[in-house]
This record gives sequence, structure tokens and C-alpha cells, in this order.
Amino acid sequence: MFYGHHHSYSEKPDADKEAIDDLTRQAKDQTGVMATLTRARVEQLKAEIQAERAFSKGLDRSQKQILKTINAALEISSPSALLNLSPPEFSSLLLNGGLGEAIDGYIDQQNRIMKSIDKVMGATAPEFQMNSIEAQSAAIQTQNVSAIFDDLIVPDISAAVKAGLTDIMLFVPVEVAMSNMATKMKSSRGGQLNAIKTKISQYGRSLTAVAAEAAGLDNYLFTGPRDGITRKFCRALVDLVVDEKQMSKLDNGQGLSVKTSCGGYNCRHSWSPVSEGFIRAVTMVKKAKPRDIAKANAGAR
Repeated sequence: MFYGHHHSYSEKPDADKEAIDDLTRQAKDQTGVMATLTRARVEQLKAEIQAERAFSKGLDRSQKQILKTINAALEISSPSALLNLSPPEFSSLLLNGGLGEAIDGYIDQQNRIMKSIDKVMGATAPEFQMNSIEAQSAAIQTQNVSAIFDDLIVPDISAAVKAGLTDIMLFVPVEVAMSNMATKMKSSRGGQLNAIKTKISQYGRSLTAVAAEAAGLDNYLFTGPRDGITRKFCRALVDLVVDEKQMSKLDNGQGLSVKTSCGGYNCRHSWSPVSEGFIRAVTMVKKAKPRDIAKANAGAR
């Protein structure tokens, strides 16, 4: 659900504010259910931004705690003994040493995102209840946590810690090795946070897709900002409704699923499931035509 181009994490806060401001202006110009939907999307966007920022702070605290844990472990054990821990034992050391707190914090933020999606669904399918997809949402949450921590954060931190422990075995002073460990962790943060931002957005869209299927909705309204940094792919689709068949023909040019990534990396546009009644009732909403799909795909090239 982001708009335009590839922004680094350091650039993103201003871009986030611009997206929120643009959507807020849209809501003020709208009436009825469309205004309700746009306001719900603003809340979802804010929830995702809060999740990203809270995760960044939580990860920073966790990494500092891990350094303290490793330092304390070296007072009662040797670097070689720590390096000889099995993969599960080493992961447990990191989790108990501070990373577990970051995971718990991220799960709390996921729950906030889920509540915001409940409001989105309430705008277009008032009879739908999120608890009807409890099992699916739990599976999506687990997969998302695994993709972020098991596949990204834990390997990066493990590599930094093991490199530091190896340095100590090679007689590098402990304080120097610990400083190098901290530097390696910090150097990987930018890439981690950009990847995590995408995963957070994909989490929300995946929940939305599952909710849409459960609600029997197969039309999707493309919602989001229309500002100066909106991708051409996204600009061609804003306020248009596509069905599942048209969705399958869309290509954002980045090798990512359009249903869960919209315009691609750092995209803050959204698919809002809508009914035929919604489409008929909201005059500003139109169904996409083949030329609209072609225009979006051309913009992605």
C-alpha cells in the first residue's frame, strides 16, 4: 500500500505523511460509504507505519540486549563453546537474549493492523466478521513472523555474533570484537527495515484477500494516494475496480504478486474488496476496462 518509487527507509517518513495527507484530503471530498472506506484506509496506513516504527525501535533495543547477553555469556563460557552450540541452541540464545521481545512487539502491531482491516471490511461488507477467518489469519501471522525473523533478522544477527566470536578466538580484544559485532548489526538495518516494510504491507493485503474470499467478494477497488510520487502503474488504477481475472493480468514489473504487493516495493496503495452494490452506489468508482489494465502494465515497464 505505498505509492510511488523506491524510497529508502530514511526517506520514508515524509513520504508516509504525504500519503496520509493525500488520503485525508480525498476523504474530505467524498461522501457516504466511499468516505468511510477512505478513512478506514487512512487508519490502516497509520497502523502499518506505526508497526514499522515500533519494530525499528524494538529491534534496536533487542540488538543492544543481545550484545549484553553475549558479553555476559563470555564471562562464564568461551567463544568456541558458544560457536559450537547447535543452530536451535544458538537461536534460543538470541531469542532469550533479547530478540524475543522484538517478536512479541511485532505480533502486537500485527494485531493492530488486523483491527484496521476489520474497519475496512466493515465499510464495504458490514455483515462480515473477521473472527470467521481466525485460523487463516493466525497462519498468515505465523508465516509473516517467520519470514521476517527466521529468514531475515536471525540469520543477520547470527552472522554478526559468530563473526565477533571468531574474532575473539583469533585474539582480537573482546571490546573491539563487540564493537565490530554492533557495527555489523547496524550495517544490516537499512536493508532489513526496507524488507520488513514490504512484509508488513503484504501482511495486511494477505489478510484482506482472505477476508474478501470468505465474504464472497471478487471485485477489488484500488485505493490510495494520487500524489507526485505515485507510480504510473498505480496512477492508472486508482479508483478503478478490477475483478480476479483482470488482477491476474496485471504485472507491476517487479516480480511481486499484485494482489499482495500492489505496485511493488514500498507501495502503499490497497485493494479494497467491494460488492456489485457498492460499485453501483458509488458513482466515482468505475470498473476497469482492458485498456486500463494495459495502461497500468505499460507504466510498470
